[in-house]
Formats: sequence, structure tokens, C-alpha cells
Amino acid sequence: MSFKQKKIIVIDNSDLSYTGDDINGKIVRGTETSLILLSEQFIRMGISVDYCNSTRLSKEVNGVNYFNKNNITKNKLYDLAIVISDANEFKRVNSLKKAVFSNSNQPLEKFIRKKQLIPFIKYKPTLITLCDYQYQKRSFLTSFYGKKTIPITVDPKFLNIDIDENHIAEKKVVYNIRSNRNLDKLINIWCEKIFPYNNEFQLYITPDLLEYNDKLKKKNIFLRSIGSRQDMINELKTYRALTYLGHKSDIFTLTAEEAIKLCLPVITFGIGSLKERVKHMETGYIAKNDQDFANFTIKLLNDDEFYLDMKRNMKKKRKDNNWETIADEWIKYFFNE
Repeated sequence: MSFKQKKIIVIDNSDLSYTGDDINGKIVRGTETSLILLSEQFIRMGISVDYCNSTRLSKEVNGVNYFNKNNITKNKLYDLAIVISDANEFKRVNSLKKAVFSNSNQPLEKFIRKKQLIPFIKYKPTLITLCDYQYQKRSFLTSFYGKKTIPITVDPKFLNIDIDENHIAEKKVVYNIRSNRNLDKLINIWCEKIFPYNNEFQLYITPDLLEYNDKLKKKNIFLRSIGSRQDMINELKTYRALTYLGHKSDIFTLTAEEAIKLCLPVITFGIGSLKERVKHMETGYIAKNDQDFANFTIKLLNDDEFYLDMKRNMKKKRKDNNWETIADEWIKYFFNE
């Protein structure tokens, strides 16, 4: 299906300077990566896309036109304007329809403090949430012109890489979240209930989240290296699972989705959006308590056949969700096509 007459603009009000060329580096985060990939899918569907942020460059990357948000002209009429979080950015653009891509739960107090009330009333945008958990958290007063849940998904690199369903990864798991979200509790469970079972088990965590010391090293807790997106894919393939309890601020948990697409089960408490990302005993395990979490981690690390069975079952469904189906949801909702 072609939409050659359609024009979409994405506006990021942050101070980040980036284009689609930076998608595999360390600059862009999950939100920016997702909107770059969505924009590139729109291009493949024949839609024109301008992507504006604090970039100092004006260039085209994979068909998407990147330029500084201060250079947006109101002489150009867009069919849809998508802003990241801040409805004030609609003042820059002339568009028929408007959407706020929300990357937080944003309680009413923060909604008012961030000066969102007046621009919401003025521009009447639709609020786009990423999961049911976030949808329920956003009150009517922070989304009074409508809200719609449209999820995101992973970089196609995670889907296109070959997965050897017979490969038995080492007896190690990873916490590769970029912020300290219940990491202390995870480490306590590891030290008290998992590592004592088998001193060959290893846990790798993101550096700079806590003060690393010999006590952690003696419990086989090691610091992982942070590199490019391809480096991360290669790294993740060496683990058996992602161990992450979850956090109330998680509204999609792209990290969990990336692990699942690489056939790494996610062991979690299901806090926040994790209960939507993880299908119990299919793509991971939603634990009821600390001991339950430890028991499943031990089972996955200690029982090779159990691990391989789950990995093979995950491989069968790893390509079910992709950017084409997600872009279709945007088109159907905003253009009724």
C-alpha cells in the first residue's frame, strides 16, 4: 500500500543531537531508536517523513529527512505531527492531526508542572501509550482528547540475526538495564539464594549503577561492557536469560523485548509493563516471590534440556511482531486506511 501524498513530521524537544546514522551508537535511547525505526517503516510505505530535533546537521538517512527543529516552517502542511512527550512543540508546525508519543506515566502533578495543560487544550492531540499498564496510569486529565495504545518493537537487527536453537549458552545471566531499577534486590536474591546453589553461575550487570567491589566479584557478579547495538546483540547471545525484577516506571521495557527476540527468557516479578512483555512459561517466568525467582533461575541455568526447550519454543514466534504491523496501526488509527 502506498501513501505518496502523506507527510509526517516527528519532533523531539530534547537537547540530543542525532540522526538515523546514530542508531547503532551510544547517543540515542529506546524512545529515539523506536521513532527512527517507525519513521523508516513509514518511508517504506511511501510516506514522506521529516524528523526534527537538536541536530546541527541536515541530511537524509534511509529516506528520512533530519534537520533542526528551529528550521521547521509552517508553510508546509503535514498530515500528522508526532511529538515526544511535550505538546508545546506543536507550536512549531502546521498539521492536520497531532499525536503525543508518551514515554512516561506522567502523573497529573508532573503534567501540570511540565506545562502540558494549555497546549493539550489548544492543539487537541491524541496521546499514544505503549502498553495497557501505561494506558491505565494516564488519567483522563492527562489525555482528555483521547489515547491509544500502539506498542513498539525491536530493531530489525534483533530479528534478522540467526539463532542456533541447539546452542547451549554458558551458565550466566544478565541485567542490562541502563538505570538502577531494583538492582539491589536482584543482587540480594543472587547472593543469598542463587549463587550458593552453584558457584559456577554468573551474573553480569551494567557498569556504573553501583560501587563494584571484591564482595560482588566473589559472588560471580561481573560488569558487562557497553558497546554498539551489534555488540549488545553478540553479547546477549552468550547468556541464558535476562534477570530483571521490573520497575513501576517501566512503560514498555524494550530491553526485555530485545532479549525475547534473541530467545533469552526473561525472569521477572512482572512489575510495571513486564507482565505484558513476558508470557509466563513461554517467553520467561513471572515469579511470585524471591524464592520463586531463584528457583526458576537455577532451573534455567542448571538444566540444559529445560533451557533448550524454552529457547526452541521462543524461536518459533520471535518474528510475530514487527515494525510493519506497528506502522499499520498508526495508519489505520490516524488516516482510517
